[in-house]
Amino acid sequence: MSYLSFASEMLGNLFKPPATSQYPFEPRKVYEADRGKVINHIDNCIFCGMCMRNCPSDAITVDRNARTWKINRFACVQCKECVTNCPKKCLSMDTEYTAPATEKTEEVLQGPPPPPKPQVVLTEAQKAAIAAAQAKKAAAQKAAGGNGNA
Repeated sequence: MSYLSFASEMLGNLFKPPATSQYPFEPRKVYEADRGKVINHIDNCIFCGMCMRNCPSDAITVDRNARTWKINRFACVQCKECVTNCPKKCLSMDTEYTAPATEKTEEVLQGPPPPPKPQVVLTEAQKAAIAAAQAKKAAAQKAAGGNGNA
């Protein structure tokens, strides 16, 4: 009896598609919820450091003064904490995984320079009003004793 059950199973498997994927020969199926590597759209980044503070494996380093964002891809555990805590939403998760490598390196992204601060242009009337206020303040300080400490 066991030979009959084996034979029926064998014949059934001959006419069914394989139960496993043919991964090296066919690309794997990519799902929307797959967590691959972290992608930073550096042009939108304000270098606040929220991703660095919330990273459980300390894989991200942010330097606000140098405007650099570093990630150690081999320390990253793809938990998505940095993506959910980014206030500007410049971080996202790619569906592709980090490629294998022989050396552990950090990926460094350099942000654009900060936008220039707008120059304040004063009119002649505003300049005269500022000069008058400074003269009035100096006169009040001189009348109070001249030391400037009130």
